[in-house]
Amino acid sequence: MPEPSPTARRRMRRFLDHLADTGNVSAACRLARLDRRTAYQWRGADADFRRLWQEALDAAVDALEAEARRRAVEGVEHPHFHQGQVAGTVKRYSDALLMFLLRAHRPERFRERTTETPTAAEGDSDDAEQAARAALERRLDRLAAGRDPEGDPDGAERGGGGSPAA
Repeated sequence: MPEPSPTARRRMRRFLDHLADTGNVSAACRLARLDRRTAYQWRGADADFRRLWQEALDAAVDALEAEARRRAVEGVEHPHFHQGQVAGTVKRYSDALLMFLLRAHRPERFRERTTETPTAAEGDSDDAEQAARAALERRLDRLAAGRDPEGDPDGAERGGGGSPAA
């Protein structure tokens, strides 16, 4: 690609600045008053522009990650209403964002664990599935009856799963 003109260089820089801010090619083109096809042509023809494009996207993702961390660790103030009036604020933290960040940065420790189904050598998987379903149904029944499904897994304290003590 021939060396871009000073005007084209300014347009490229403006586009890249907006891309770093928004992380969105269409929005960056709109803000820089640049046709998307032109931006993609520049990216295809100019290795330096392609590298700067990727750096701008990386900066946008870094900003998203920083905001996710702030919301997870520092929390976000939400208004608390009483009788239709703001009575104060409550700081809320995002456990979900915290887990996403931990999984991204420490996947070996915080990845989602999957339970493995027994192999044929360990037993019949249909039997294991039926047993798991039956256990789940018992827990749901205890929960529906107002009993703690965690504290008394088989209803042993109440005579093997009968009704709760009065």
